[in-house]
Amino acid sequence: AGGVLALSNLSRDLDTHSVGFDMGGTSTDVSRFDGQIDREYRTEIAGVRLRAEMMAINTVAAGGGSICELKNGRLCVGPHSAGAKPGPLCYGLDEAKDLTVTDINLFLGRISAERFPFPLDRAPVISALEQVSKSANSNSVDIANGFLNVANHHMAEAIHRITVAKGHDPREFDLVVFGGAGG
Repeated sequence: AGGVLALSNLSRDLDTHSVGFDMGGTSTDVSRFDGQIDREYRTEIAGVRLRAEMMAINTVAAGGGSICELKNGRLCVGPHSAGAKPGPLCYGLDEAKDLTVTDINLFLGRISAERFPFPLDRAPVISALEQVSKSANSNSVDIANGFLNVANHHMAEAIHRITVAKGHDPREFDLVVFGGAGG
């Protein structure tokens, strides 16, 4: 909700319409501002139907800590998360056992390890990707790109649900990215 309010203030100040893209550790939350905060009056959360006024925020399980795994021959991202502790494999904590979106981004060079506030360890990421690659009869780069494509698809669908599905052209909105994994 804080991100939606910040998005609305920024959009008003810049006189623009915006899509908020808040990618954190466990999820990505998207919202839309086109002169007013988008609201919902009925929704379903975790199978429970709610009737109350609330900000319209579409959440998908595709954050930096979302677990990437091979299930029944399919590449899956989320809904489970490694959380802040133990976190991604590259954080180097002994308890870490799951490959995450952050690990994939590090492996593919999308995260600059030098800019992190602590050292990142590529070795467990490479090992985990090699294991998945053997199971999938593929190579680590293709597997990593596949996981990233799945995560990106989840996030793009969330944006689609708050724009196109509600009759708005996303090309008419600025994308405002924030959150721990957003950058």
